[in-house]
Formats: sequence, C-alpha cells, structure tokens
Amino acid sequence: MMKKLLVNLLSANIGLNDIKKIKKPYSKKRFSQSIIKIQLMKSSILFLALFVVSSYAMAQSDSASMAKMVKESGIDPTKVQSRGSYSFIISDPSGSSISIFNKLSFNLGINRWSFNGKYELTSRYTNNAEGAFSTGSGDLKFSALNAFFVKGKHALAASAELTFPLGKPGYGLQYFALMPALTYSFTINPSLIFAVQPQYLFNLVKGDNYPQLSILTTRIFIAKFTKSGYFFVFEPRPIYNFTTNQFDLILAPIIGKALGKGFNLVFFAEFPTTKRFWDQTGPLYTAGISKSF
Repeated sequence: MMKKLLVNLLSANIGLNDIKKIKKPYSKKRFSQSIIKIQLMKSSILFLALFVVSSYAMAQSDSASMAKMVKESGIDPTKVQSRGSYSFIISDPSGSSISIFNKLSFNLGINRWSFNGKYELTSRYTNNAEGAFSTGSGDLKFSALNAFFVKGKHALAASAELTFPLGKPGYGLQYFALMPALTYSFTINPSLIFAVQPQYLFNLVKGDNYPQLSILTTRIFIAKFTKSGYFFVFEPRPIYNFTTNQFDLILAPIIGKALGKGFNLVFFAEFPTTKRFWDQTGPLYTAGISKSF
C-alpha cells in the first residue's frame, strides 16, 4: 500500500515538502489573512457596483436635466411647453426711422397641442427735425401647433398662425393673413438639435391698394445646449417672395441662458445678406425673457 502511494506521488511530481504542506493545517495568522483578503474582494466588488450604479444615475439625471432645459428654451417647436415671454426688439433700416417693438407672448401647452397668442406695441423714432417717438398698436397673432409624430430622435409638428391686422399703417402688416408651417426636428444627442421649418405666408383678406402676400420662408437651425445652462443657435433663413420674385437670406445667431425655475434669457440678431433687404429692413436686435410653467 505504501509502495503504491509513493508511485502515485512520484508520477504526480509532488515532493515530500508538498506533502507536509498538504498535511499541515492552516495557522491562525494565515486564516486571518485569508479572511481579510475575502473582505477586501467583497468591498472592491461592492464599491465597483456602487460606482457603476451612481454613474448611470448621474447620466440619467444629466440627460433629464438637459431635456428639461431644451424644452423650456422654446427653441424646438416640437417640444410643447406652456410659457409666457416678453421681447424688446430694435430694427434699424438704413436711412429710415428706427423701430422699437415690445412683444408679449403667451403659449399654452396641452399634451402635444400648443396654443399661442402674440401682441406687439410699436414705437418709431423718425430721423427728422422733430426727432420724436410715436407709438402705436401692432398686430395680434394667434397660432396652434400639434406635434403629431414624436418617436425616438425624430419629431414632426404642424402649425398655423393667423394675423389680425389691428395696427395702423406703419405699425402693422395690413393683411388678414395665414401662415401654415411644418417642423421637423432631429435630436442628434441630448444637447444637440437640428431642425427645419418651412412656412408659407399668404393673405386671406387685403386692401385694394396692397399687393398679394405670398412668401415662403424656411427656418433651418442647429442648437447646442451646455450643462452650465447656456445654449447657442445658428439659423440661416432663406426667404422667397413669389409676388416680387425676389430671394433673400437672413443669418440669425442666438445666445440664451437658462436661469433656473423655468426662466430663460435670450439674445439674438437677424442680419439680411442682400443690400436691398438690408436697406429695407436693416438688422434686427432682440433681447427677451421667458418663464415656463
């Protein structure tokens, strides 16, 4: 029996020292070290699991916070949100009177529907000997929008805006007009959005001395939002007037800041790129504040 055991040990390449190690029971010191190693391994695994879970939770929180900021900014029409806003607008055409527009707007969002009302109070400064301001009521506008398709990164919304010509000549459009529009929005990532919105403005009722109103405008914009609350938008806006067969292009940079609790500050400018359009309308500068509900 002993001989057979020795043969098996030799065939397994196990020495006498190894036999002693096998037979020798664990000391208290080695047992304590093993327990410590097991505890360290458990702690490491637990720490790693907590790190993964907290990282995922933070990412989800950042994503939700970014989505909230994008929605409250009002940049993307397909993201319905109730808000009130005030805008101070300055128009400075070449060689003409400077116009200052005070625009009030309220938007009511219900599910995927959005209803908006806008009113303007216009002040004009004439560059003449008197150098005086004159103030008058502008037009009243109502619009309705429905985000009828929202799936993943893609969204579509259809809208229509009615203009009621309440302003007297020089302060309002002088047309009872309708402007249907279609908006497509693509969310590249939670902080980057691309959208395009063709809109067609035409008159329903006009005076005999006024030409037909037939203008196609395509708003194209890309918007970047940051974790610090700033957002930056660049909007090239091609415009084609079918009545006069004239093409124009406006470039509009926008800078905004989310102040928290639904408040947003927005500053933007509109620059015509053709001399004729520049002389006619001049650059437009806007500062606005909005509150989302």
